[in-house]
Amino acid sequence: MESVTSVDEDMGGTRGATGKRYNWTMSFGSSSTEQQLFVGISKGKIYGVHEGRGPSFGDLTLDEIKFDSPYLVKLAKEKFDLQKGVDWATGYHFTIDSENGKPTITVLGNDKNKLFTHIKFDVKNGEIVGAIHKVPKGGGLIRARLGTNESKTLKKGMAIKGVSSKNSQVVVWGDQKPRVFNISVKPFFEFNENYDNNWLNLNINEEIVNAWVNLDNELYAATEYGLWRIEISENKMKRILTTENKIEFIEYSSNNNIAILTNNFIHKSNDGGDNWESISQPKSEKITSLQISDTGTVTLLTSDGNVLQENGGKWSVLELAQGLETPTYMELIGDNLFFLSDYSLWVLNLTDERWNKIQNKYEFKKLIKKRNNLFGISEDGIICLIKYGDNAFNWEVERLYEEKEGIITDLEISQNDLFIATIPDYHWEDMNY
Repeated sequence: MESVTSVDEDMGGTRGATGKRYNWTMSFGSSSTEQQLFVGISKGKIYGVHEGRGPSFGDLTLDEIKFDSPYLVKLAKEKFDLQKGVDWATGYHFTIDSENGKPTITVLGNDKNKLFTHIKFDVKNGEIVGAIHKVPKGGGLIRARLGTNESKTLKKGMAIKGVSSKNSQVVVWGDQKPRVFNISVKPFFEFNENYDNNWLNLNINEEIVNAWVNLDNELYAATEYGLWRIEISENKMKRILTTENKIEFIEYSSNNNIAILTNNFIHKSNDGGDNWESISQPKSEKITSLQISDTGTVTLLTSDGNVLQENGGKWSVLELAQGLETPTYMELIGDNLFFLSDYSLWVLNLTDERWNKIQNKYEFKKLIKKRNNLFGISEDGIICLIKYGDNAFNWEVERLYEEKEGIITDLEISQNDLFIATIPDYHWEDMNY
C-alpha cells in the first residue's frame, strides 16, 4: 500500500474532529509497471475499485503507525489551534503516506486566520515534521498612472472580480472576505464618482457576473440570474431580464447590443435591453467565448477551436487562417476578431476578410477586452495594450504595466489611469512550531 486519504462527504458525523472519517481511498502501486489500484472505503466497507497509472512513492506498512489520526488531530488542535476546513476539504482531513521512506500522517484544516493548513507528523514518534499554510498574496484594485511608476492599491486584500470606469466614475465588484477555495464569501458591488474613498454600495443582493457603463452613462449589472439597468444619480434600478438558469456568458458591444448565453439559449437585445429575442445555441462542444458585434451578429468560440457565427438564427462555421490552431481566447472589437492560440496573436478583419498575425515578443496567457481596448496578459503579469500601428492592418503591442502580486481578472483604462482588478494568489508558507 502507498497511501490512505480521507475523502470529503456530507454524511454528518464529526467531519474528522475525532480523527475519524466515513470515506477513504487506499492507493496501491507497482514500481516495475507503474500500475495503480485505488480502493474506496465507506464506513469500513469497499464501495469501489478502479485502476490507474503513475509512479510509485514507496510502501506503507500499517503496523508502523504508532500514533493514529485521533491522537494527532487532537495534538494539531492544541499546538496550532487547528480548526475545521470550510468550502473544500470540509472538517478535518487526513493523509497517510511515506516521505523519504518514513511514514507520516498529515492533518488538514484551517488555522486561526482561516488559512488552509497542513500539519505533518511522524507516525512512529508523534513528532511534528512539517507545518505549512496557504498565504494570500495580492488582491485589490490597483490604480496605476499611465506613463509613470505611480500606483495605488485600493480595497487591498479583497478579491476584485471586475472593474468598469468612465470619466471619473468607477464601479467594482467582487468579494470582501475571500478564502483560498471561495471568492464568494461576502460579495460587494460599489460605485465611486471621484476616485476617492467615498464608495457607494449598490444594493443588489446577488453576486455580480459582469457590469459596465455604456456611452449614455447608464450602468448595467448582470447577476447569475438576470440583468439590471441602474441610474445612479436617481438611485433607480430596473431589472430588464430574468433567466431561469444561470448566466454562462454575457457580452455587450460599444453601441450596447447585449448577448447572454444560458441553458443552450442565447438571449439577444439590439436596444440596450428593452427588447429581447432568443435563439438556440448550435450543437457544439463547450462554449468558451461569446461575442456580439455593433450590428448584432453573435460569434461563438468552442473548446475544440471552432468559430460559429449567427445570421438570422442560422449558424455557419468560420474558416480559420492556416497556422491558427485551437484558439483559447477570442475577442471582438469593432470589425476585428482577435484570437490567442499558443502565445500567437491573430486578427481577422471581418469587413475585408483579411487575416493578420500580430508580432509580439510577450507570451500572452489571456486576453481581456474592455470596450474598444484589448489587453494581453503574460504569464509573469506584464500588461500590454494591443492597438493600431501606422495603418489598419499593422497592429502593435504596447507594454503598459507589470503586476507582480495577485491574479489579474479585469482591466480598464479611464483618462490617464489603468485600473487593474486582482484576486489573491495563494502560496504555501512554513509555520513556526
